[in-house]
Amino acid sequence: MEIAAPQLLRESAASADPVRMTRDEEIADASFRAADFASLDREHLSVQGCLFTGCLFAGSVLARSQFSDVVFRNCDFSNADLLGCSLHRVRFADCKLSGTNFAETTLNHLLFERCKGEFANFAFSRLRTVRFAGCPMHGAAFGDCRFERVEFAQCDLTQAEFFGTRLRGLSFADSDIRGIRVREIGSFELKGLKISPLQAVELARLLGVEIEE
Repeated sequence: MEIAAPQLLRESAASADPVRMTRDEEIADASFRAADFASLDREHLSVQGCLFTGCLFAGSVLARSQFSDVVFRNCDFSNADLLGCSLHRVRFADCKLSGTNFAETTLNHLLFERCKGEFANFAFSRLRTVRFAGCPMHGAAFGDCRFERVEFAQCDLTQAEFFGTRLRGLSFADSDIRGIRVREIGSFELKGLKISPLQAVELARLLGVEIEE
């Protein structure tokens, strides 16, 4: 699956003034380094063509904002609120997303690489052309999502929730799905899901199906 990369201008050696994130309605073609945005409480913010490196967003509120052509490197979004945001051509690399609220978001051409997303909430979101690679996502919530071309590669999805989400075409074969939460074995969520033989046995036992030795 090919994911469109964020389109950034040449990276600037100087860091932009963090005040722009609290003052401006639109931020474009800026680079922020080691900025503290933990107290940020904004809605309907527009961020385009920006790079954030080592920035702190933990506990921040950015609900219903738009992010296009943005890269986040080594940023901390723990318990941040991104409710209803729209993200297009965005990359999260080596970020902390523990408890981050992505509920009701629209994610288009996104890449999550080596991000810690334990208990992140993606409920009621639309994910189109999205890849999670090497991400610990224990207990993450993907309930009632719409998946279109979504990949999980070598992710920890133990205890993750997928109630009400169709998993047709997805492969969990190289990810850890122990304790995954879905409905009964014949539910629409599981039809077309690709898993390994060992995962099939584990999933059947989890859903109460007796396996004859």
